[in-house]
Amino acid sequence: MSEDMITALMNFFIFSFILLLQTLTPKMTRKEIFFGVRIPAEEANNNELKNIYRNFVKDSLIFGIPSVLLLTYLTYRFFNPSVIILTTFGLIGILFLVYLKSNKKVKNLKEEKGWGKTKEQVLAVDTKFSREKSKVGTISPWWFLISAGIIILNIVVGFAVYPKLPSRIPTHWDLQGNVNGYMNKSYLTAMLMPITQIILFGVMFLSFKIIGWSKQEISAKNPEESLKANILFRKTWSIYLVVMVTVLNIFFDAINFYSYGLINISMNVITSSLLIFTGLTLVSAIWISLKVGQGGSRLKLKEDKNGEASKDRDDDRYWKLGNTIYYNPDDPSIFIEKRFGVGWTVNAARPLGMIFLILPIIIIAITMLIASK
Repeated sequence: MSEDMITALMNFFIFSFILLLQTLTPKMTRKEIFFGVRIPAEEANNNELKNIYRNFVKDSLIFGIPSVLLLTYLTYRFFNPSVIILTTFGLIGILFLVYLKSNKKVKNLKEEKGWGKTKEQVLAVDTKFSREKSKVGTISPWWFLISAGIIILNIVVGFAVYPKLPSRIPTHWDLQGNVNGYMNKSYLTAMLMPITQIILFGVMFLSFKIIGWSKQEISAKNPEESLKANILFRKTWSIYLVVMVTVLNIFFDAINFYSYGLINISMNVITSSLLIFTGLTLVSAIWISLKVGQGGSRLKLKEDKNGEASKDRDDDRYWKLGNTIYYNPDDPSIFIEKRFGVGWTVNAARPLGMIFLILPIIIIAITMLIASK
């Protein structure tokens, strides 16, 4: 099987994963948030909402499956990194339009039912958590020292073996483990992998800190249990990040040591192990999202027996573009929980938040320009 075909198959699995994630995301979000729209928690089992979800899954499959097949063919027919990036975002764009359709239906239903217009609304904030969230919201950042040590080891070994390296250093292998790319010997070439590791480390550590910095969202109906669930949610994802960055850096060290000729492990073994780890990473992320939910909303720490209606503040007016972008000039928070799905987003009304929102687009554009040359 050619490398082009294998790469196309890998893209097919990535596209299929994106489509699967699309259909499961509503199950990960808070019960009182349905397709980005805040609804009364007691209406979560509303038959009309269930019907909207069923139609959402059906539309996602109707439009998603042909798109996956077509875009996979394009990545095979036009084997180029820029094409892979464009097709990936093309699929995300198509699925986003399907989401917008469901988002509009929920908005119309909320308006029709008058949800949130007559009930008392309460904003619950735990000030103690706000002061100590960097301590109680995540595990200790000192765990990142393990990953930092792995990177330092790679740097030290690189400088130690540099005088003995050949004039051309292998830097790329095909899917059969054969070397098909070299770079001339230089300190920059020898340090290319550690530089990549440092960038990855920085991104992961920033993501870890964002978990602690982000504003908590707790239920006004049951604030104590909601706060405990929120803390468990943050700690779970902080552990996930620490484990992921540590294992990835071990793989990067192994690849670099292999290129130096220091280990005899087959590149096929390293590549296969990396692919298996990537698969486990994706599967575990979905499992955690379904089990824990956004903000820990699916954790059942204590059964709710009071039967009271939800009193959470209706803040839909601050969410734009299908309730995916948060824009609230009166909110000093920069990082907040995502409205649809699991994770965090930014307050686009804050200058730093806008930078974080635009920066990934700039990076992707630069990557495409470099890849097209």
